[in-house]
Amino acid sequence: MKNATPRAWTRLVPPLTVPASPRRAGAALALLAAAALVSGCASPAVTASAPSPAATASPAGEPDTAAKPTPAATPELFGTEFQAAPEHDWSKGRPPPFEGVLRGWLTDVDDNEVAEYRPIRFVQNGGEDGHFDGPEEGDVVRYLAPLAEDVEFLADSGCDGTTQTYDKATNLGTESCTRETLIANVREAASLTGVEGLHRPALITTENGRITKVVEIFWQGGG
Repeated sequence: MKNATPRAWTRLVPPLTVPASPRRAGAALALLAAAALVSGCASPAVTASAPSPAATASPAGEPDTAAKPTPAATPELFGTEFQAAPEHDWSKGRPPPFEGVLRGWLTDVDDNEVAEYRPIRFVQNGGEDGHFDGPEEGDVVRYLAPLAEDVEFLADSGCDGTTQTYDKATNLGTESCTRETLIANVREAASLTGVEGLHRPALITTENGRITKVVEIFWQGGG
């Protein structure tokens, strides 16, 4: 009887309050026990639709974080090593996007507004002087991803490229410019082959296969 639900207890009150003969009392007790047994046993359908909290907890009793996305790590702005590329056979098929934040160059944007971008590293010339460098000539490591419609673009030299618009504490661009400005800048730099310093170093964020944010890195050398 301890497992009977409140509704079962309510239904069972009238038979208990009506006087009865010993034989009828025995029958009533048998019926009461059967009703308690049925009401105390939940059907599989009920238990399946309402799992207990213990069923959704991790084995160690800690919150289940498997479904939570891992925040993208921000690389060192002037890191001297290329960021590791995900395992991929670069000789076959379409280059993948780089999921996360890549220190790199946007090197081209095609007619479908799919951008090509490459990892870069900072090469010191002595003291604090240096320049950004991409993979060696002939290296096929590159990434492709479409620009999101709402891509965030923060420029370090203004949307027209004539003023310094960066945070001196972080060396990151601060002026918000349009998606069209970003595309135009990348295509202009790609059209001027052989001219150094035109590709702007940036932190390029890719989420779910789309480039969602481009923040230019300021330094005196330019590209």
